[in-house]
Amino acid sequence: MKITKTAVDRMSYAKSAKAADYRWDEQLKGFGVRVYPSGRRAFVITYRTDTGTKRFLTLGDYGELTADQARRLAQDKLADVRHGKDPQAERKEKRLELSVEELAVRYLEHVKQHKRSWKNDEQRLRDHVLPTLGKTKLSEITLNQLQRLHAKIRARKHPGDHEHPATANRVAALVRHMFNVAGKWSLLERNPAAHLTLFREPPPRDIVLTPEQCRAIVEACDADENPYASALFKLAMFTGRRVGELLNAKWANVALDKGIITLPETKAGERQFIYLNEAAAAVLRTLPRLHGNPYIIAGELPGKPLVFYRRAWTRIVKRAGIEPFPPHGLRHNYASMLVAQGQPLETVGHLLGHKNSVTTRKYAHHRPDHLRRAAEAFSDVIDF
Repeated sequence: MKITKTAVDRMSYAKSAKAADYRWDEQLKGFGVRVYPSGRRAFVITYRTDTGTKRFLTLGDYGELTADQARRLAQDKLADVRHGKDPQAERKEKRLELSVEELAVRYLEHVKQHKRSWKNDEQRLRDHVLPTLGKTKLSEITLNQLQRLHAKIRARKHPGDHEHPATANRVAALVRHMFNVAGKWSLLERNPAAHLTLFREPPPRDIVLTPEQCRAIVEACDADENPYASALFKLAMFTGRRVGELLNAKWANVALDKGIITLPETKAGERQFIYLNEAAAAVLRTLPRLHGNPYIIAGELPGKPLVFYRRAWTRIVKRAGIEPFPPHGLRHNYASMLVAQGQPLETVGHLLGHKNSVTTRKYAHHRPDHLRRAAEAFSDVIDF
């Protein structure tokens, strides 16, 4: 018979002892319907591999597929067989293929061994990538999917967040790198993110606070309900160090008598020191140590540092009545104010923990008089 809607509707189980009941199409060899005792009907194909092994492959249930759709799908699969493919083996291999979520687990275990910022990768995967693509198999990921995700991250609106393109670009760079690693592990034949174009990012905001604004932030910190979040942002203001470095700092590395906090490991990949002025030292002297927690900026979880500090920062900036800016702006403000007061760039770079003096050079424009005098020196040399 020819398998049509009418023919399939009339089919009922006609075997005994739960034996397989197949009905084969008279026009397309290898295309048929399996009828189950329960009344279920499923479209199937049967074929032999290059080695002569007989295979059965279920295309889908009747109801999910129409008879015409099943016929076209069977034609495609049987054509693949004639070209030496084995659709059943390919399906089994795909079922064993990793999903993006499974790759992410393996990737994070790998980068934990050598990448200091692996927690940033973990956060970006958790917040941006896995909710959308986590269950998708690696071979099913397309450039179009990644472009849509990239645009979606950029479009998100958060009060005071002016870094949408930067956030989207960091996620895109992470995904591209993770898929490159998967390729090296022979889990991917091609990287779907290889041609993902990054957004153009605006220049970073030049955060320079007035003394009044600095005092307003300190007062807002003092009024905050979380003393450790308060200490975090005051230390960031008074030392210019990165928030991540302060979160990882431990009491065991504090030497108040010398005015120093030792950082065993930093972004620059070396041991560094935080030099404490009196304002920073006063923060540490009044901050209670949490029993059983080695971190200066203690969090709610036992033995762990503060985690959700951005919520506190949003409260503090709002309370201070200042236009929102990222907490990293406190570091820029520290450097800008020191340079404006005439401190040498090299000295400021040491305080910030810059490994390369070129990084500190971006603050040079805060000394316009110094630069103008240097430029005038040329006229003096040629007596013009």
